[in-house]
Amino acid sequence: LNMKQNNESPLDKILLEITPEEQARTDAKMQLAAKIADAMEVKGWNNKMLMEAMGKKNPSEISRWLSGTHNFTTDTLIDLGRVLNTDFINL
Repeated sequence: LNMKQNNESPLDKILLEITPEEQARTDAKMQLAAKIADAMEVKGWNNKMLMEAMGKKNPSEISRWLSGTHNFTTDTLIDLGRVLNTDFINL
């Protein structure tokens, strides 16, 4: 058997399959998460404090927001902006 060897790692294969649109979405989600974390730091807030300010009951929701993978609604971004005194939607 003479099989052509593929030197691409599984990660390389996945990265090659990511479209520019998907990459742009991922980048924006990561930037939002970082901006939320920065605004929390300025206020001296931890996840629980943000959860309470947002009227949420589930700590894992805040963890998802800070993971860089969450697809935020406009309403959530507006509410986050209000409690964190930060503009997450520049209109």
